[in-house]
Amino acid sequence: MSETRENRRSEILKAACTEFSENGYDSTKMEQIAKRVGIGKSTIYEYFPSKNELLKASCEWIFGTILCDVDNIMQKDICFKDKVINYIKHACDILSSIGSGMMILYGKSDSVQIIRSNAGMFHMKLLDIIEKAVFKAVQNGEIRENINPRNIAKIITFLPSPILCEEIKNNGDAALDDIISILIYGLAK
Repeated sequence: MSETRENRRSEILKAACTEFSENGYDSTKMEQIAKRVGIGKSTIYEYFPSKNELLKASCEWIFGTILCDVDNIMQKDICFKDKVINYIKHACDILSSIGSGMMILYGKSDSVQIIRSNAGMFHMKLLDIIEKAVFKAVQNGEIRENINPRNIAKIITFLPSPILCEEIKNNGDAALDDIISILIYGLAK
């Protein structure tokens, strides 16, 4: 695929993600996506044969982008605590940009199944990336050895939430201080 074609495909995927998150799958029209990109509706069909295929590709694109970003965060040469803080901030930025429409999924429609299927694969890959960072932090002596890295990865993965993101938005890094302290140093006296 040429660079121009790949750029156009990315523009369509980004617009589709925005429309799907703002309006929901069922209410999103291909015309809206095309208008957002500044192309005709038929151009979308040159890239994606159906709305379902566009949703599937959008999920793969956004989840792939997030995984790449998180992997870059976890590979940085910074302390584990800062990696976790950067991950939470990045995840909150994403949650803010996609809106709450993508957060809660109900029903058994094809669209919900497409998103859930992609989300399940995404979640496992995200856990793998964070688990490696936890394991490295144990090896570096940043956190104690008698922990299960997978369980810590699960906790870190689920820290970003709409409530925490709103706290960070309103109170800055101070909103993270106690949470990170509890995560790193524990609850015990």
